[in-house]
Amino acid sequence: MALASEQFREIVENIFNRWTALKLAVEHGMGGRTGHQKAIELMNHTFDYCIQPNTPAPEDLQDALDDYLDQEFQTICDDNSSQEISFCLIKYLNMFRAGHLAEISNELAQLPPVTKWLNPAHKITYVAVPDDSSSESEEEIPQQIGAFTVTDLPQGFEPSSSGGTMTMEEEDLDPGWTKVTSKSRRKH
Repeated sequence: MALASEQFREIVENIFNRWTALKLAVEHGMGGRTGHQKAIELMNHTFDYCIQPNTPAPEDLQDALDDYLDQEFQTICDDNSSQEISFCLIKYLNMFRAGHLAEISNELAQLPPVTKWLNPAHKITYVAVPDDSSSESEEEIPQQIGAFTVTDLPQGFEPSSSGGTMTMEEEDLDPGWTKVTSKSRRKH
């Protein structure tokens, strides 16, 4: 069983390394000085949660991911990426348990290569956050994410069935917070 669980761990790592919102949260310092380690712990806890005897519901997994991002990264994913990640992981877990390893490998092999940034040896490049000369303490880092595109998830996990790409748009809320929402655009 250990070999089988290590095979599923590789699938979880592949999916998590493609999660743009999590990577941006780490790069923008939203998890503090230990943000990279927190992201690795989230991936490991998610793996442990998935391999329990009872398959979790995608909604429960999404709730767990959203709660962790909110508590540890002061981040709320309004881009549906936590939903995409959850459904993708549960889909592959069900396929894995049904013995469809070749099908999983084939789907993942069709994706573009990904940098495996969720390992302790990887050096994170942090994005400089502009100094706003407010009275924030040194520990507090503004939670701002620029426009980005969610990419590299298997087909069928797009939040929009329009065949378009998904881009993120910012909306300023309270000081120190930026709401990131999705905006689907059709490909022409």
